[in-house]
Amino acid sequence: MRRPPDALPPLMRRSPNTVLITGGASGIGLALATRLVQSGNVVIACGRDQGRLDAARATCPGLRTIQADVATDAGCRSLVACVTQDFPKLDILVNNAGLLHLNDLRGATLTRELEAEFAVNLLAPVALANLLLPTLLRQPEAAIVNVTTGYVFLPSARAATYSATKAGLHAMTQALRFDLRGTRVRVIEVMPPAVDTAMARHYGGAKLAPAQVADRIVRALQRGDEEVVIGVSRLGRLLARVAPATGFGLMNRSEAKAARPGQP
Repeated sequence: MRRPPDALPPLMRRSPNTVLITGGASGIGLALATRLVQSGNVVIACGRDQGRLDAARATCPGLRTIQADVATDAGCRSLVACVTQDFPKLDILVNNAGLLHLNDLRGATLTRELEAEFAVNLLAPVALANLLLPTLLRQPEAAIVNVTTGYVFLPSARAATYSATKAGLHAMTQALRFDLRGTRVRVIEVMPPAVDTAMARHYGGAKLAPAQVADRIVRALQRGDEEVVIGVSRLGRLLARVAPATGFGLMNRSEAKAARPGQP
């Protein structure tokens, strides 16, 4: 979705920006961090694993890191306290951290999987946006970037809890964008298909490289786009509009067949 004519000017033409990326030690987060650091921005990556953060810093010289577990209220608040104290010019928040389980909808672990994913995929990005809004609103321009998924259009039965929590974030993103109309904080949603990361190792189909998604996020910040639907997610959006039941069945049968190669 392109920005409307009266929207704010593209943010990343003003440099340097100060960017916080959750889940920034690997995958899309690290690819985006590397791209932004190389462009002269101040980038802070957060994650739970200090070893991964150290490795990310070695891979991307100049990257700042903060160890934090955003799945907990204490972790979110500790991260926000550190960022607001040390990086008062923060103007971009990228909610990228995610968690995905393959669900057995009849199994005993389903509710625990939902609780874990709810904490990471929905509660954490909503909490961080809420807690960091005072800082973002003080900047000349600012942005909140929420990374969701193409499953917001056609949910996956194999990853039902992931689909549900990301659909919740999709709804909260739309609500936040509406609420912040008239301010200088834009709200961007990124909806990629399967990406070649550890989280998608179960997926047997084609995957995008993390750098491809990172480039689209940067382009959205440069152009002022509000919704970034990438690759096959565009087909999911179309099918959800014109033939939702057919699209849901086709997508889920395809995923089920990929999970059981050789079976009809």
